[in-house]
Amino acid sequence: MAQLFDILHSDFFKPLSGPNRQKYADVIALIWDRCKRSPSFSEDKSTLLSWIEEYFDGLAEDIAPDPEDEVFEDEGNLCTSRKNASAFYRRLKSTGWLDERDGGYAEETQIFINNRAIPIVRAFQDVITPKLITYKGKLFKIYKLLGGVSESESPYENILREVSIDLDDLNASLRQLASSIGGYIDELTQGKTPEEVLDLFDHYEEQIVVGAYHRFKTNDNLFYYRSELNSHLELCRTAHFERLVDDFCSVERIPVDEAVIAIGRLIFKIQEDLKEMGEIIKVIDANHILYRTRAVQRAQFLLLSDGTVKGKINQLLQYLAIGITAAEHLFDYEDGAIGNIFQIFPQFFLDAGSIKPPMSKRKPTPIERLEDTTPISPEELQRHQELLMQYVRNAVTTESAI
Repeated sequence: MAQLFDILHSDFFKPLSGPNRQKYADVIALIWDRCKRSPSFSEDKSTLLSWIEEYFDGLAEDIAPDPEDEVFEDEGNLCTSRKNASAFYRRLKSTGWLDERDGGYAEETQIFINNRAIPIVRAFQDVITPKLITYKGKLFKIYKLLGGVSESESPYENILREVSIDLDDLNASLRQLASSIGGYIDELTQGKTPEEVLDLFDHYEEQIVVGAYHRFKTNDNLFYYRSELNSHLELCRTAHFERLVDDFCSVERIPVDEAVIAIGRLIFKIQEDLKEMGEIIKVIDANHILYRTRAVQRAQFLLLSDGTVKGKINQLLQYLAIGITAAEHLFDYEDGAIGNIFQIFPQFFLDAGSIKPPMSKRKPTPIERLEDTTPISPEELQRHQELLMQYVRNAVTTESAI
């Protein structure tokens, strides 16, 4: 099996790993955008250099050469942007991104994107600007193709092989959706306040989930089509099998006995792909629930722990709520640590001077034993009683104060 750098230039990725990697990526994207609609992904050299020069003119900054870059050499009296354009062009050509073809006596030299670099450039573009996948449209196309097997003159080449390729693409897109949900929800909630996040998820199901894939898996789509598709595949295994084998032999140029095995495997693969599609959608549902719940819980945590008095009270109430598992527990007396924090006052009792830190409770101490005393004599007792009565007579009362 061929290795990657048996096909690509050994320095292929070096322009994208040095100090000027972003500028090289921009230049590659620029060339691709201008050349992707030409018949051979090409343009004449002077035009291509003018594009790159315009890029550096708009950039308006000094470009330091890469340490391993040997193409930043003296270009005579050329302006700085033109020197940079020539240097970047030569570096991309020397590392295998671009190829040069002589135009002959009357034509200008043509520069074209290396055919081996084209899939990589497309992959870069898909990362930057992901394609909008219409899952329902792809499934409907597969459904219509399989429904036309009986009418097609080339049922293998025009139908079965295309269905297999489309199902691979569809399941790959669904897997990508399943793996990207966490990052997608992080992007949706990044930079938003907790209140904005909670408001977002009030409309998330309707505006995002339904628009992305929910309609695709409802009864009038995936499950309906899946049963119909399995019926069409069963016909391919029985009524249309001979025609599929004949077309396979004609296209792939192999013997009939090998074609019989290959067609059987292809039909089985398509059936397994349909089953796998349902499993992937289950994973998508589970991931949506998981990451959405995490985002909401994170927003609630931030909302309840904002550092203010309200946030602290909310935290305490949340802690208390953990122990409430039934309605009758709402009125249980709280005698734990939380009970010592809250102070309950009647309405209109508090004023500016009323809120004072609670006094710490005295710790209980054992009752001290009284010392034994000698009995009081009757005379002493009589004298103390007379003093007490004298104190009562001298006390200020309402009558004596008037």
